[in-house]
Amino acid sequence: MRRDPLTESERLAYIAGKLRRNFESWGYREIFLPCIEEYDESLRRGTKFSYNNQFYLIKPDITSQIVFHMRKPRRMKIYYISEVLDGGVKGTWQAGAELIGGEPPDMYVEIIKVAVSCLIAAGVEDFYVDVGSLEVWRKATEDVREFRGRIFEALRRRNFQMIESLPLSQEKKRELWRLFNFRGRRSGFELLDEIVEKVEDERVFVDLGTMRPLPYYDNVVFDIYSPRLGYPIGGGGDYSAGGLRAVGFALYLDGILRLRSGEV
Repeated sequence: MRRDPLTESERLAYIAGKLRRNFESWGYREIFLPCIEEYDESLRRGTKFSYNNQFYLIKPDITSQIVFHMRKPRRMKIYYISEVLDGGVKGTWQAGAELIGGEPPDMYVEIIKVAVSCLIAAGVEDFYVDVGSLEVWRKATEDVREFRGRIFEALRRRNFQMIESLPLSQEKKRELWRLFNFRGRRSGFELLDEIVEKVEDERVFVDLGTMRPLPYYDNVVFDIYSPRLGYPIGGGGDYSAGGLRAVGFALYLDGILRLRSGEV
């Protein structure tokens, strides 16, 4: 069926209004970034093109843009609503927030609470937030570092068979299997448990099998999904910006609109 951009715009505008009011109630301010950037390896996603012998990106990933432009430390609480391209001509609309200059665990607690409140404001309540840790997996693979890349790829694909096929001891495989499949309210990892406890929402869990694909994440990552959809409706994690700790998330508005309209 041919797209109807005017109807889609009306639906997006309604959600955007709800989200803007919610972001601003938390003290976040909207940011507007260029839709075209000179190509740089640190910028993620976007669609690459050339003009006058120079490469550019159209609509790259917003978090990577923020990191790219933040040359000096600057504490900020910002949000955005923007289309992001991923190599082609069709984009996805995202709404996200970034807390730059925070301290754990409070920075994680706040950003997850903001994400939860955004979903509720958008009329979506059947969702879960799964919180994981890259550092847990770095430590677990310290003695098998030559296989770390393949193990992390298995996590991204949620495919333990990729780990099972590696020449690891059965003891190591059992250890990784336990981490891969853990999901609960208390994991034994202090930071993750404290985040879940302080968020105080029964829809938030520790899930040690959670892995985000973007390379700028440092440690804590999280996925947001609904049991009514077969793909995430958002996600985020922590990173460094201008020498400061930062954490953010993006919600994928297409999924939220589908949940609201019952098109699932």
